[in-house]
Amino acid sequence: MTRTTINRRSILKTGAAAAAGLAAPSFFVRNAWATGQTMQIGIWGGTQGEFIRRNVLPAFEREFDCKVDAQQGSTLGQIGLLRAAKAAPKFTVMFIDDLGVEIAKREDLIAALPKDKMPNLGKVYPRFIYNDGYGVALAVSSAGLFYNPQATKPLESYADLWNPRFARKFSMVGTKTTPSVFMIIAAAAIATGKPYKEAQYLTDAAWPKLAELKPNVLNLYSTDDAALLVAQGQGSIGGPEYSKYVFPYKVKGAPIEMCFPKEGAFAGVNCQVLVKNAPAADLGAAFMNRMLDPAVQQGLAEAALAAPAIGGLSFKPEIAGLLAYPDTKMDELGLFSPDWAHVNSVRSDWIEKISQIFTA
Repeated sequence: MTRTTINRRSILKTGAAAAAGLAAPSFFVRNAWATGQTMQIGIWGGTQGEFIRRNVLPAFEREFDCKVDAQQGSTLGQIGLLRAAKAAPKFTVMFIDDLGVEIAKREDLIAALPKDKMPNLGKVYPRFIYNDGYGVALAVSSAGLFYNPQATKPLESYADLWNPRFARKFSMVGTKTTPSVFMIIAAAAIATGKPYKEAQYLTDAAWPKLAELKPNVLNLYSTDDAALLVAQGQGSIGGPEYSKYVFPYKVKGAPIEMCFPKEGAFAGVNCQVLVKNAPAADLGAAFMNRMLDPAVQQGLAEAALAAPAIGGLSFKPEIAGLLAYPDTKMDELGLFSPDWAHVNSVRSDWIEKISQIFTA
């Protein structure tokens, strides 16, 4: 009787365990739906891309039992890839700057952010959700001037760049990168006396003003190490440039600083978007949500020295002093994002005019 009872209990226990085993995938393996999936994404290079490859992707792949193929590139290059594969998308998530969100939405290359699958969107500062919910920021840099403190003092106004003391000492950003747009708007603001918000539409006044600046221009740079060259004595001031390309040299001890003239700082915003009709779209939404997780946002900000897009984080003083964070500090800096719909429509003309002035 005892043996029979024990055996029966064993059978009942085994049966219960088996039933629990059938239910286990939905309880213990919460992301079983993603098992075996592969997703292709486009990310940035540099420090930000390195952080994502080392600190985000491995953990995400383990948790979702999936494979993420990350290809690095720049905004316009990423958009080119989306255009080429519009009929049969290959990418699921793409990292592009805020200027690219406007282009991608207008060309029907991206889908609206799946809010129901991205709860971390609720942590994002509203100003960093773009184009009616088609893009969301991941990192925010402040663009201003960089200078060698051993050679000059910080500038109070962009107008100071025209001072003869900077003859052949100003390294101006070239037309291959977005900050060239900021230089044109700043010149228009100086010429017209209008704030950036108005000056961006008054750039006819910028061209003669920029022509007057030519004697002070040492070179037009196109590399991310332009700040290092100024620190080494090639010129005394440069820009406009993103803080994320300047402050890493400062942290390493190079004689380089940034200043944000009274006209205001420009915002450089790195965003993520979901490709329209993307393969593995649910996995893409999960990844985009992960990129907005507080731990990821904290780590990315500390690695790249670019402000997070979400609120509620705190940083050590040595890091906090380099970030336009929180949003109240962004307001203090007068952080300005251009009307990219307008700028994108005229940018080719702007590039041509800059080339005529400085390379003729």
